[in-house]
Amino acid sequence: MLRRWLNMSEHLNLPFYEKEFERKKRGGSRIKPREDRKHFFEIQIRKLGEIKKDFDKDKERFKQFFDPNLLFKIELKQHVSEEDFRKFLERNKIQIVSPSPEGIGYWISLAKNENLDEVKKRLEEYGKDDEKEAKYKDIFDAIEKFDVIPPEDKIGERLKENPLQKGKEYYLDIEIWIMEKETLDKFLVGFEKLIVHENGQITDKLVTDNLCILRVKINKSLFDEIIKLKEISRIDRPPKPYITYQMLSSPLEGFNVGDSPPNDATAIAVLDSGILSNHPLLEKAVGDEIAVPFLYSNKIKEDKPQDDVGHGTEVAGIALYGDIKKCIGEKIFQPEVWILSAKIMFKNEDGEAEYFPEELLEHQLEKAVRYFATTYHNFKVVNLSLGDMDKKMFGDQRQFPLAILIDELAKEYNIVFVISAGNLDFTNLLPKYPKEYPNYLIEERKEVKIIDPASSAYAITVGSIAQEFGPSDIDPKEILFSPAKTNYPSPFTCVGPGYKGMIKPELVEEGGNIIFSPKDLKKFEDIGSKLIVLNHKWIEDEKLFAVSYGTSLSAPKVANYIAKLFNHFPNYSSNCIKGLLLASAEIPSDRPSPLEGINFNDSNTKLIDLLKVYGYGKPNFDVAKSSEHNRVLLLAENKIKLNSIHLYYFYLPKEFVEINGEKEISVVLVYNPPIAGNRSTNYFGSTMEYHLFKNAEIEEVIECYKNIKKEIDDVVPNELKLKEIDLHPGVNIRKRGIHQKGINIYLNKPDIDTYKPLVLAVISKDNWIKDDKKLQDYAVVVTIKHKMKIDLYNLIRQQIQQRVKIKQ
Repeated sequence: MLRRWLNMSEHLNLPFYEKEFERKKRGGSRIKPREDRKHFFEIQIRKLGEIKKDFDKDKERFKQFFDPNLLFKIELKQHVSEEDFRKFLERNKIQIVSPSPEGIGYWISLAKNENLDEVKKRLEEYGKDDEKEAKYKDIFDAIEKFDVIPPEDKIGERLKENPLQKGKEYYLDIEIWIMEKETLDKFLVGFEKLIVHENGQITDKLVTDNLCILRVKINKSLFDEIIKLKEISRIDRPPKPYITYQMLSSPLEGFNVGDSPPNDATAIAVLDSGILSNHPLLEKAVGDEIAVPFLYSNKIKEDKPQDDVGHGTEVAGIALYGDIKKCIGEKIFQPEVWILSAKIMFKNEDGEAEYFPEELLEHQLEKAVRYFATTYHNFKVVNLSLGDMDKKMFGDQRQFPLAILIDELAKEYNIVFVISAGNLDFTNLLPKYPKEYPNYLIEERKEVKIIDPASSAYAITVGSIAQEFGPSDIDPKEILFSPAKTNYPSPFTCVGPGYKGMIKPELVEEGGNIIFSPKDLKKFEDIGSKLIVLNHKWIEDEKLFAVSYGTSLSAPKVANYIAKLFNHFPNYSSNCIKGLLLASAEIPSDRPSPLEGINFNDSNTKLIDLLKVYGYGKPNFDVAKSSEHNRVLLLAENKIKLNSIHLYYFYLPKEFVEINGEKEISVVLVYNPPIAGNRSTNYFGSTMEYHLFKNAEIEEVIECYKNIKKEIDDVVPNELKLKEIDLHPGVNIRKRGIHQKGINIYLNKPDIDTYKPLVLAVISKDNWIKDDKKLQDYAVVVTIKHKMKIDLYNLIRQQIQQRVKIKQ
């Protein structure tokens, strides 16, 4: 049985309604009331008494050092307006210290009145049967309980895995809840007195508007005492280094280096500073290397097209292997793709990298792509980890020439470009970092936007998220800190949106971090914040590996995924390959405030802040490659006439609807229209969109679309609007680009009749092509996912097979 659940399965075909017809042109949730308010009042009055009693013990325990603050938890069982909730608490002399990331859950609160008189009075009014007396009924209806903050809630993962032992001293990191400045300062003075009195040390401290972290050296006895303090939000062991010098110095003999990839394996073109093709971890997978400025030229260049900068070798190593740290850990380097190197970057006489001065960069790119496309049948992916930092996509900026060229070449050769979003000029951001992280990424300011050519519509643009990091060779007494935790946006990543509001970047991957030391800004360059890459000076340094960071290293990992998907699905189009990878992506749940409170069921206005940083999220190669029992991908590739509608349909198993647990429906559409850079309104020759309907037979959907009046431009008939499943982001944001993904996450039982199909309407519109015979290629991927162990895969497959038999 266990084997059955672990098996990966082929994706299913999305059933297509075999008739094409022309398209004629032209709520908030209610809080559930509580049934027994008097019983709730009695229990919560007792809870508040327990909170007060626990607080009085703390006052007595720590009175010689400081006056403790009365912090406690409020658990919400229903969503309420945070603004209304804050106002309610303020009226009761309670401040919110830390809201629940999801709204529902625990909110950390600080009482200004130690006796909690105001909230007790409101509770008493609520407990009465008289509706008029209950002024804050909705708020109390949403509250599950008041509670103390238990010590175990504060212990970090590393400390849980490796608890303190008696008789030893340990360095620990302590996070303090952010309170009003006067309150916080007063606590810190007293807390330091406590630590010193008990023979401990505070070796470092970092306080910003949003952070308060202490590095302490204490024993287990003192730990057991301070863990009771409600002002402490978290205690953990200091982070470990992400990498070690031992990894960088690992000898070649310690690795199993596999044979060359098969001849027909996908080739990735890396347009960069060249590669060191004789690097022992590259040499078996280099298909070709060229110096682009001298391609088709009679000029003689003494230098070979090898890497004299180092950047290209770093990028190529990740494009080849994906995760080099993982390969080192497993001691296996098995090339699965080919690398084609195009050198367009050189080291000048001053030792700086530059492009060849006599030739346009656009021309070099075009020559390289055409050479590889006409020479190698397996060339399908281009990685561009470069760009122009002075050209930012912001406001009404026109599309950049290099981006337009990329769109043209991608369509002409049916290849996939993967482009890094770009790195911020961090020297200009030092006054804002770490204090204003991540707000400077969210605010609409030109300096943080994606660079040219990351705005390419056809390209998969990749931003950077942080990986696990830690200090490497510094004094353990000193805090080495980054506000960017694992899966948070890298402090240097550029953000969207893209041209004309397209969702950019589409994906994010690990690209490194920026660590911070208040005492020494040179710690920005510490090894602990970087990724392992191949070392282009491996002979000179006697090390196979080096470290680096940047979105330049995020992009080739995505290129690696795409190339391996082409290996697995050699007959799929670029549209379909991109669709599968986008379908696999998920935005990490661990995110910094204010992004932590945004989810895919929020309004477009809120969601856009999340999308412009994370795009559709971090991709997962295994998810893109195969379906599983409780995660099913249905896909279709097709061609559609302009101004026409295609319909697809499938039935959800009743188990999907009826069994409790988070469930998700998502739809991805990718298409490849002609483009025109000289058009201000319609960059695409045709546009496409989709709508998903529930509780309707397919014949009903057909009739509704046939009856749309010519003068109405709304593509959703009025009769179907109440039956449309809301996918987020909304259609008006999705259809700005050619990589469209809409998601609906159900936390409760969805209102879906499983006896009727879900019907997907895929719609095309002619903007300026004006050719009735023209067909538009596209791919669509539908994902059905449930968190519980339900065999959705076989249930959906059986229904498709049965209905095909009936149809035949």
